[in-house]
Amino acid sequence: MAILGIQYFSIAVNDIDAAVERYVRAFGLKKRTEVQDTRWGFKNCMVGTDEGNLIEVIAPSQPDSALARFMKMREGPAYPGGEGIYLVGMRVEDTAAQISMAAGQGLKVTTEPDSPTSAWIHPATNGNVMLEFNQAQPPA
Repeated sequence: MAILGIQYFSIAVNDIDAAVERYVRAFGLKKRTEVQDTRWGFKNCMVGTDEGNLIEVIAPSQPDSALARFMKMREGPAYPGGEGIYLVGMRVEDTAAQISMAAGQGLKVTTEPDSPTSAWIHPATNGNVMLEFNQAQPPA
């Protein structure tokens, strides 16, 4: 089993349109997807380079979503509006093996039937950073 690399970072923001514009104008990144609602109660938009996505900009679209709750809990002088890094997405060789390893160390792991090759490590058990494991697809 192995972590193959970082896939992207999710950055939590309150104003997704302004944040996407900032990443485009200030850093020369490209908007790679349109802003869209997700089943998890947040809007997202991927920004990156011609080679791929680097940052998923996310903003709560439902006040009771996990993202909204996390941002509210974290809000303070160090994180105005609760904004900042929310999730680190990683490509892994074998999601099941990574789940077993993380759970064996006492980390809370979440899986979903709709995403069978993905898993999430709860931030409360991992230094307030959520990790996402996505199993690498074999070359076509």
